[in-house]
Amino acid sequence: MEESFMVSVFDAHKDNLQFVWPSIVCSIQNASFIAVDCELSGLGSRKLINSQAVDDRYKNISEVAKTRSIISLGLSCFKLSECENTLNFSVQTFNFMALCAEDFLVEPSALQFLVTHGFDFNKQYSQGVPYNRGNDTSVKGKSKKNTWDLRDLFTVMVSAKVPLVLHNGLVDLVFLYQNLYADLPTKLSSFLADLEMMFPSGIYDTKFVAEFSLRTSASFLEYIFRSHQVKNINLKNSCRPHVICNHTLIESDFVDFWDCSPRLQHEEDMEICTNYINHGFCNSASNCKKSHDVYRAVLLEEQKKTKKRKRKDESQVVSFEASHVMSIIESPRQERFRGHRAGHDAFMTGFCFASFIAQRSSTSLENVHAVCWKNLVDRIVDVRNRVCLSGKDFPLVIQKSAFSKCSKSHLEKYERLFPGKKNYF
Repeated sequence: MEESFMVSVFDAHKDNLQFVWPSIVCSIQNASFIAVDCELSGLGSRKLINSQAVDDRYKNISEVAKTRSIISLGLSCFKLSECENTLNFSVQTFNFMALCAEDFLVEPSALQFLVTHGFDFNKQYSQGVPYNRGNDTSVKGKSKKNTWDLRDLFTVMVSAKVPLVLHNGLVDLVFLYQNLYADLPTKLSSFLADLEMMFPSGIYDTKFVAEFSLRTSASFLEYIFRSHQVKNINLKNSCRPHVICNHTLIESDFVDFWDCSPRLQHEEDMEICTNYINHGFCNSASNCKKSHDVYRAVLLEEQKKTKKRKRKDESQVVSFEASHVMSIIESPRQERFRGHRAGHDAFMTGFCFASFIAQRSSTSLENVHAVCWKNLVDRIVDVRNRVCLSGKDFPLVIQKSAFSKCSKSHLEKYERLFPGKKNYF
């Protein structure tokens, strides 16, 4: 098994956050980029949050963010290190159990999904890190020197000025802003101006990359993650730039191991469920008699592409992948957690982004000393600050227009964070 996919995840909660806080800050500040994912207590009406008019869509998502909460936050910090012929990343992944200190709505469908995937609500209410939504309270300041919460965590992310990576990130961005930063602006244009100022190194959406740049047949997170695993194996076998992840968290009682290695399920004789493979869900759920093996679907899709190109060498690569996956040897590190966490999704999002950069690298990278992180990011400027809009054939561009202004709440907070840089933008 490749150690790249035995992911170590630190389970952070109110009983250990102060202990691990210095390590989290160090990891964020030294990262080449950070990937984030949120688990939410609900999304409201799908029709409203996918309104045709983008301004209405923002308004509706804002209302949802003011009444629902973040219940878990995943953070994966990727730091590019020096290594020949590879993009070698040191990775540290954290899963934060969150608990909003104010009243919030919880939707049965959200609870059902999370419980089905192993979420522990008893732990959330007993050990969740408390936070307040909206603007900073007057209590914050002097009394906060030695205690830290999720609002402080988001402040560190903003202060680090590193690229922020999400998957289908509009809803997460709105929730992060309202829950951990300040009251949302009433206008979308102000929200976009605030975001561009908060993250000057860029915001990247792996769903946008999948749909508009790579043109994958499906764009839900697990599918593009498995697809990038296939492509990464191909790049490695052809001695081209590829990604290696070294998970550098020190083992402790708070660290769980999650095995996401490429592995075929024993469902060779089963027909693939097209609904699940295309959309990431199946209405029949556990009663479905068809295969939900995303990795096998990705391999079959690669084989179809190979036949269309009529290139025998690619066909050999794909057949190698299948045999390689089926003969994986178990790691001596046993998985401690079997379920779904925001930290898992954060890592998958970060890996997809790193793999996309590797695919864009046209040079052999024989001497990575000559290739800095900025050079690599400059090759993907076409996907920077573009967030996927479900049901639209164009993205939401995170950019301050000539007719928009940053919000008052943001400027006041930014002045507190960075005194003297109010006119930074």
